[in-house]
Amino acid sequence: MAADYVFCTTFNKKLYDEYAHQLIDTFVATKQIPMMYVFVEDNPMYYPKVDRVHYLHIYDYEPDLKDFVERNKHRKADTFYEEAIRFSYKVFAQSAARHRGDKIIYVDSDCKFMDTIPGTWYQQLIPNLTFLSFYDRPNQYTETGLVAFNVKPESDHTTSLCTDFFNAYRDWYKTDKVYTINKLGKNFWTDCHTLDATRQMFKNDPRYNEKPLGDGGNGHIMARDSFINPYIDHRKGPRKRQSNSPEWRKNRWQIMMTTKED
Repeated sequence: MAADYVFCTTFNKKLYDEYAHQLIDTFVATKQIPMMYVFVEDNPMYYPKVDRVHYLHIYDYEPDLKDFVERNKHRKADTFYEEAIRFSYKVFAQSAARHRGDKIIYVDSDCKFMDTIPGTWYQQLIPNLTFLSFYDRPNQYTETGLVAFNVKPESDHTTSLCTDFFNAYRDWYKTDKVYTINKLGKNFWTDCHTLDATRQMFKNDPRYNEKPLGDGGNGHIMARDSFINPYIDHRKGPRKRQSNSPEWRKNRWQIMMTTKED
């Protein structure tokens, strides 16, 4: 199972020192089964050597990312929705991880592992006939704190889907089209929005199959999900300065009480 599934993420040394080290520390402490591949913006030698964690320089594997960053580093962002460069690393880390396992699970660097994930959980997350599992928020935008891709499925035609999907996903950045995503006069240049735009491109493709996760509501959808709550806490935004997100703590207690009643 371990060779089939891999975790991946991305950060730099500054973010590692601020909070991302907690992702790695808890990954090790909770003895997760798959490998973790970290695609960093700087020298992999900057990071402590840890068992089952591999640091790789992202530009070595995704040179188009470096080109995108260099072309657009002069742009100023008025809101975090306009921080296309910041969020582009997630897209290219997911792309680079395709060559590391059959099913890749991307987790944001501000997540923490809370307990060992059992082997049966992975098959529920991303079944064999599913290409993409994601936290769908139809009235907002996809939560991309965790996304999973089936990159090496059993059929050849679905393998070509993986190539086609990631070519389209990366093309938002290779051609700078990400800067055209606008709704009601507001710019939305995050990876959430390029993923949603790419999903829409493939929704009628007979090769494509996706699995929405969570309750479909707005806000902190991962914290409310009893499937992932016992194992991962996404401390997004200002929550990363806390040991756990308040929503995770609240829902963890509710889930535990419900489990006891059952």
